Amino acid sequence: MRKLLCLLLCMVVLSGQLLAQTKTLTGRVTDDKGTPIPNASVIVKGSSIGTTTGEDGRFSFVVPANARDLVISAVGFGDIEQRIGNNSEFTINLNTRDKNLAEVVVVGYGTQKKRELTTAVSQVKGSDLQNIPIQGPDQALRGRAAGVNVTQSSGTPGGSININIRGTGSINASSQPLYVIDGIPINIGNYSQIGVGGQTLNALADINPSEIESFEVLKDAAATAIYGSRAANGVVLITTKRGANRKTRVNLNSYYGISEVYKQLPTLTGPQFIELNQEMVRNRFGATVTPGQLGLVGLDGDPSSYPTTNWQDEIFRGGAIQSYDLNLQGGNENTKFFVSGAYFSQEGIVIGSGFKRYNLRMNIDNNLSKKIKVGTSIGLSRSKNTRIQNDNNIYGVVSTSLLLGSHFPAYNADGTYGRDPNASIENAIANAVEPTYDVNNNRILANAYGEWQITNSLSFRSVVGADYLNFREQQYIPSTHIAGAGVRGDGREGYSEDLNLTNENILTFKKQFGDDHDLTLTGVASFQESRFESIFAQATNFPGDAIRRLTAGSQRVAATSNGSSYGIVGYLARAIYGFQGKYLVTASIRRDGVSRFGADKRWGTFPAASVAWRISEEGFLKNSNVISDLKLRASWGEAGNSSIGDFASLPLVGAGNNYAQAAGLAPSQLGNPNLGWESSEQTNVGIDVGFLNNRINLTADYYIRNTRELLLARPLVGSSGFTTINENIGSLQNKGFEFALNSTNIDSRDFRWTTNFNITFPDNKVVKLAGTPFASGFASWVEEGQDLGAFRGFVVKGIFQTQEEIAAAPVHSAATRPGDIEFADLDGDNRITTADQEIIGSAVPDFFGGMINELSYKGIGLNFFLQFVSGNEIYNNTRAFGEGMNSIFGQLATVENRWTAEKGESATLPRAVFGDPSNNRRTSTRWLEDGSFMRLKNVQLFYNLPQSLSQRIKMNNIRIFVQGENLKTWTDYQGFDPEVSTFSITNTAPGTDFLTYPQAKTITFGVNLSF
Repeated sequence: MRKLLCLLLCMVVLSGQLLAQTKTLTGRVTDDKGTPIPNASVIVKGSSIGTTTGEDGRFSFVVPANARDLVISAVGFGDIEQRIGNNSEFTINLNTRDKNLAEVVVVGYGTQKKRELTTAVSQVKGSDLQNIPIQGPDQALRGRAAGVNVTQSSGTPGGSININIRGTGSINASSQPLYVIDGIPINIGNYSQIGVGGQTLNALADINPSEIESFEVLKDAAATAIYGSRAANGVVLITTKRGANRKTRVNLNSYYGISEVYKQLPTLTGPQFIELNQEMVRNRFGATVTPGQLGLVGLDGDPSSYPTTNWQDEIFRGGAIQSYDLNLQGGNENTKFFVSGAYFSQEGIVIGSGFKRYNLRMNIDNNLSKKIKVGTSIGLSRSKNTRIQNDNNIYGVVSTSLLLGSHFPAYNADGTYGRDPNASIENAIANAVEPTYDVNNNRILANAYGEWQITNSLSFRSVVGADYLNFREQQYIPSTHIAGAGVRGDGREGYSEDLNLTNENILTFKKQFGDDHDLTLTGVASFQESRFESIFAQATNFPGDAIRRLTAGSQRVAATSNGSSYGIVGYLARAIYGFQGKYLVTASIRRDGVSRFGADKRWGTFPAASVAWRISEEGFLKNSNVISDLKLRASWGEAGNSSIGDFASLPLVGAGNNYAQAAGLAPSQLGNPNLGWESSEQTNVGIDVGFLNNRINLTADYYIRNTRELLLARPLVGSSGFTTINENIGSLQNKGFEFALNSTNIDSRDFRWTTNFNITFPDNKVVKLAGTPFASGFASWVEEGQDLGAFRGFVVKGIFQTQEEIAAAPVHSAATRPGDIEFADLDGDNRITTADQEIIGSAVPDFFGGMINELSYKGIGLNFFLQFVSGNEIYNNTRAFGEGMNSIFGQLATVENRWTAEKGESATLPRAVFGDPSNNRRTSTRWLEDGSFMRLKNVQLFYNLPQSLSQRIKMNNIRIFVQGENLKTWTDYQGFDPEVSTFSITNTAPGTDFLTYPQAKTITFGVNLSF
């Protein structure tokens, strides 16, 4: 009994001592009008101890007895510090001054306030994208971040998006940025093994944009170097939504709309097409020769007797687009959660195409104790893409709608497809509906973390993440289709699986020393392993088209399987120091090892440093009524690019070199133990200025990025048995200016108007190549001293009007006649040869950017977004076919202005001549067009019902809206769409258009409900 009393007494004394070491703080956080602020952050200064306010703005938590100050912050408000002293209860008012500077920005392995940044980082908030009909998160960056050029290659549902941060950074390796979701690098790109043309799929389309809280784009090397060998092309950090310390809130967001083609390209009528073909034959073979004499069927009749079929009317449709997103967000001081489910569906504007996606997400954070926190993020998606042939493909659906003659009907009298007996291309409708090509992708994005607050200043966080893709595609071309008729059905199936495992271990020391010194030290150990498997098979000769599984095909054409893997190990040290909030320094160094590279080059070091001076905190400027913030920044750093084949450095032996059914192997690649990553060095100088109490904010940056040791194929002498070997040769340079301007133009009680504007002036040059210049795409040319994206070809001088002009000028062919094009003799040798080609333009724009205006009056709001690009050229290869006037391909209506003896100099196009013996269609300035455009990308009109009305029906908020996407485009470009790249994601041949699936104009109606 005595021992028990002693034990109880000791426990009482000990508990009293523990209580004496802590104290409970309570309080309420409101705005300057006394309205409670939910989800405000209240933390002990210099530590991670803290909490968030509830719906009523109240908070309560336990702090160490020696805690001196609290830091209170909330989105949209300036943060403040509150001395604790002997107080235990507080009433805290936040105001909107400096709210932009106080906002928290994710910088990788941690966060910083905007005012503390020393690097170039752009932020796009998820709330800015609410209800905009975009398929994936990459589209969200279009026109919204300075220095980020986003090109939607085509309007293909679920198709690829090309993103270049501060220019194209490679020739042969990837130039796409690294994407990191909730701290975990993810897989991007195209997993398809079945080609359908230039278009490719986009793995980022699996991610639901409505789950995203914010995007941070790390642009300069001082910001990206923390990701080492993967960060040369910039980093996009995506943070998904998480729970909050408040009563559970249910949000339902939905919209429905219709998409349609923005414009059609006028084509010849049936009679005009027949007349043109008869004229082409006469101009080549003489006035008495008819198409029938050349073996062309059905073109000799009276032109007026032929029907007209507008194939574009047959394949374009109004496609429905719809989205439904339901999420729950809430929690308490210990456990917070965010759960969402979503469905997105898009019918393509071309029949036979479409995209569907299903998403589930669950994010949970739990405080196991005052020191230990755990959490998980799980995102599940299933997408289905219904594909069609298109883009850089004369057998595609849009392609055949332009290349088929308009002189025969879409359907015959018996209901069968109408076909041109002179053409090998299929009826455009049959192209869309007869073949089947379905892609199903299942994806899991998941991570789990544990965080230990070792002391008030020291914390450790470990994250384990997985990105798993299960990709399956099935294609069948039936015997009723021209392409499948000869082989009695053609079936193909592909299966790919990619598993990316990541472990990030982060040790953070954060402490304030006195009132002047702030220090944050971060150490990271990072491990990543990726494994990829694929299988592909093809069969033909099916007994019928009802059973489309490969097992029904009697002829096995192909059966292959592949596997690959790579690993990355990285170690990072970073220090962030601030003195009096005025002098800021960040320095980091990362050491990476990558299995893809040669044995002598697997490890690399990536240092970076940046400084900033907040001049506005100096005494001579601190009380200025005009300049409310002024910060100068400078940074330097190095990052790498390891986006090459997994075994690019190894000598490889290829299987399948069989002979007479005997298995065979053969060398397929020379090894290079010195093969390493591409290295990108970047210097950045920037300034951040706020005027008039930060109602106007300007950010300006100048950058210069030199990418060295490009991964290129060095040419070899053919007698070696190989034509090339992979080496680190060559260099690129990207430099430019970026400007971002944000302003609050009007901010009264009832009316508010804000403007966000950004513009970038890029400059791109190829500095060094491995060998001689080389061609890419149709007209693109890669040469030292030129843009990566340059076009090369002949220069058009005019159209020959007489035989005398032809006799006096250098010509390419003895068949040249009046009406043919005169090309410039650039080398002066009196002949037109390949030497008379020169650089004729560039796909790199002079500048690009965007402007967003947001206006609100009481509950009514209007937002509109303008996107613009200027100074770039587009090589319109669609016109090379549609205005070629040399064969039985359908022609654009513009050929009505072709040269004839009667029109003479008034004609803008050359003569029509079968076979084009003078090669008027050659690569030249004839097909080069100004690609500049300004587009009304998005307009949204919305109305928030008054709170009094919403609360009567037990709702927190009701919002209804109508919006338009791609409503108006101002451009001189003659194609479907000036935002185009028929080769999809390409480094060397951007800005080419060839029979590309156009983007859509979309009108949607929707509602947001919160309760």
